[in-house]
Amino acid sequence: MTARIFVLGLLCCFARGFAQEMQVPLDSAGKVMVIDRELENKLGLFQDYPSFVEARLYQQSDTLFVLEILYGDTNTYRSRVEMRPPEVKHLRRRVTEAIHIYSPASEFDQSGRGGMLVNSAILSLGYHGWAIPVAAQATGSGAGALYFLIGAAGVLVPYLATDRANVTRADAQMYFYGGSRGIAHGVFVYYAFHGTEQFDEAPYGWGSVFSITESVLGYYWAEKSRMSEGESSVIGVGGDFGIAMSASLTGGYDLWDEEETVAEAGAWCAAGSAIGIIAGKQLADHGDYSRGDAFVLRSIGILGAAIPAALADAAEADGGDAAVGATAGSVVALGIGHHMLKHREFSRSQGLMILMGEIGGAALFTSFVVAANPETTAPYSLAAAAGATAGFALFYSMESRSARTRNQKAGLDFDFGMNPLPLFAQGDLKFPAEQEHRRNMVVNVSCRF
Repeated sequence: MTARIFVLGLLCCFARGFAQEMQVPLDSAGKVMVIDRELENKLGLFQDYPSFVEARLYQQSDTLFVLEILYGDTNTYRSRVEMRPPEVKHLRRRVTEAIHIYSPASEFDQSGRGGMLVNSAILSLGYHGWAIPVAAQATGSGAGALYFLIGAAGVLVPYLATDRANVTRADAQMYFYGGSRGIAHGVFVYYAFHGTEQFDEAPYGWGSVFSITESVLGYYWAEKSRMSEGESSVIGVGGDFGIAMSASLTGGYDLWDEEETVAEAGAWCAAGSAIGIIAGKQLADHGDYSRGDAFVLRSIGILGAAIPAALADAAEADGGDAAVGATAGSVVALGIGHHMLKHREFSRSQGLMILMGEIGGAALFTSFVVAANPETTAPYSLAAAAGATAGFALFYSMESRSARTRNQKAGLDFDFGMNPLPLFAQGDLKFPAEQEHRRNMVVNVSCRF
């Protein structure tokens, strides 16, 4: 009997030791997880703690909570106050009331609001301000006044509309994506329905209508689905390739050159744009993307399109065949990129570095060809593709060393690296045979199943 009691007590100790605390909201609405010093200066809820740092609420069980408060300047002190459900309910009511009165904006995630307002100003001043007067056939001072009125509306309307609303970074990205790419969508749809029947200014108006509509829809799509920044970025990548590849195919087959086929070209481009967005959504749903991953995926997709296009140029293939090759290459490359990024997570700066490395490599190699001044376009295309490939491989290899590694699961794992040092120098140090072999490899490609 004594032994059983001892074992039972030991199990209870282990159960208590393995119990985990779960952080829970401090307010009744479930939106405020942390009260930091800046928010406390507005609310004044924890004035008994000198040099307040932050407060968090944890739940240990259904009947026990812990309020953890950090305070102090030179030395940080931790106070943990056990609370029961009625006390937690009272605390949350106090926090909610104080936020409503002193800091209503704290209830919302507005991390992307500044970027959203900047992008809205760019769209209104850079496109809508002149496109709408042109579509309306306004002239003179009326057109000028309309330009500045639209520019002001592009800043003031979203500012007032989001004063007390969530504007995450994903919301802001989808707002700008819809606003910018909606211009092209509007033009495509106009030509799909009208061809070249109406006056030349009409497409500008359609671009503005679709841009404004899609910016609002993009914001609500991201907000309602709680889209992450990485997901919105990948959807944008898919949509951009949909636009680019459909425009390439219709241009390659000269559908824009004849009045009889302009409507067909517009319809194909509009459909391609929609397919690209759907494909981007599928990639986002089946991957764990960061903002940096989206930049890397874009880089890989560009390579997939550039290499077949350069080879087609060298083979003097016609525009249609080149467009088909570029489209097929981009689709395959995006699939490869999706698998490559399953086990790595790149930061925004790392992803940008890889994309800029690809662009820099293309520019460097092209500069050599420009100096030679060849008579055909093939050397330019091949040099740009080769330089982009080298730049991507080099920067991907360098940045992937510091990228976060995700937990690997069973399945296909494709990766490669590049070490340019053996091309320039040979060291005198001796290594074991396997290490010496790896040290001397310029390119390393691996595929694990």
